[in-house]
Amino acid sequence: MTMGAYIKHLREQAGLSQEELGKSLNPPVNRAAVNKWETGQVENIKRNHIQQLARKFGVTPCDLMCFDNQFDTPVLAEEVKTLEMVQKHFGKDAVRLLQYFQELNHIGKEKALEDIGDLTELSKYTEKGESSALKNA
Repeated sequence: MTMGAYIKHLREQAGLSQEELGKSLNPPVNRAAVNKWETGQVENIKRNHIQQLARKFGVTPCDLMCFDNQFDTPVLAEEVKTLEMVQKHFGKDAVRLLQYFQELNHIGKEKALEDIGDLTELSKYTEKGESSALKNA
């Protein structure tokens, strides 16, 4: 797989448009720039953008640039399959949640888990609470 095709695949898995992906970078790029990356018209992506993209999608910069595919392809293919299964069973929001979680350090991950645990204790934030609120309406 080419770097451009892989960026497109990761972007689509994340449920982002080209414009949204471009705006999420620092410095931001326009939709046309992301399109050129994905179609292979531009291969010299700025180093800081490669690092940001890798972090955002939970891959290494080498994976993102499709370097050393001989060694990384089985692992990468397994990660892609896993994300596809998560999306199939739990939706795009679950994939986004995993991608955000992957960007956190150990302390951030602990805090995120604590906060999500707290949210599940409040019925207004759970599916069960949502169902009972609809019945009472």
